[in-house]
Amino acid sequence: MPVLEYVEIAIAVLLIGYVIYRTAIEIGISQYNPLVPLKGLNAEEQAILKKTFVMYGRLPEAYRRKCDERIVWFRSKKSFVFYGKIHHTDELRLILSATAAFMLLGLRNYKMHRSLFRVIVYPSSYYSRVNRRYHLGEYNPKFKTLVLSADKIREGFDVPDDNKNLAVHEFAHALSYEMRKKRSWEARRFRVGMRKIRGLFEKRSFRQKLLSTQYFRQYGLTNLHEFFSVAVENYFETPSIFHQDFPELFDIIQRMLNFDYEISCVFDPPRT
Repeated sequence: MPVLEYVEIAIAVLLIGYVIYRTAIEIGISQYNPLVPLKGLNAEEQAILKKTFVMYGRLPEAYRRKCDERIVWFRSKKSFVFYGKIHHTDELRLILSATAAFMLLGLRNYKMHRSLFRVIVYPSSYYSRVNRRYHLGEYNPKFKTLVLSADKIREGFDVPDDNKNLAVHEFAHALSYEMRKKRSWEARRFRVGMRKIRGLFEKRSFRQKLLSTQYFRQYGLTNLHEFFSVAVENYFETPSIFHQDFPELFDIIQRMLNFDYEISCVFDPPRT
């Protein structure tokens, strides 16, 4: 066989291999791969979590172990892509994985197989080719991708009680998409909660209260889905105030997530 034919075959094999590799990334196949190693958290990483998440240090031991296992799974199985000059990428991967783990700590299904394949992080605001404008963060349901700016991720955790947390906000969008068509009992419970939130959101007296108290930031009034994500930010950061000022909405979200940040307790027995 002539050398040229060998070269052509080699190029074809490389191209096919690359297509298979890219397709595997696009469909998030790595999250199903049992051969991906799950590296446990070390003491330094646990110290970062205690510093970043107030509730992490308060969790009972059984729930801490459950949380750690989910953090490890998420950071190992999901694809994280960092563009540009971003420092401490391992720490960002840890914090983002912990954000997802905390949000889903009360749910049995925490792997987000349907809604999230990868997380893309830019240094700061980035230009979105989808809607042709600059963003700080977004969730793209078509590509099952979360896109975030590193500086805003850190900003969200620097002030733990200002009800502004980009990572929490975008993960909440992904969670809503995850629960949209699933048949599990907890997904049905989640959708019931969304219908109840819609009822409140469309009630004139409730919207007047939102405006008068200004507890939820203005962006939450854009639409139902943005309101839910903003409300989860508040639920995550200032649960006691939330419970006191908006008890009905607080109870709805507590049932949807099956986790109460106010008392740092999971209501169902811990399951892995």
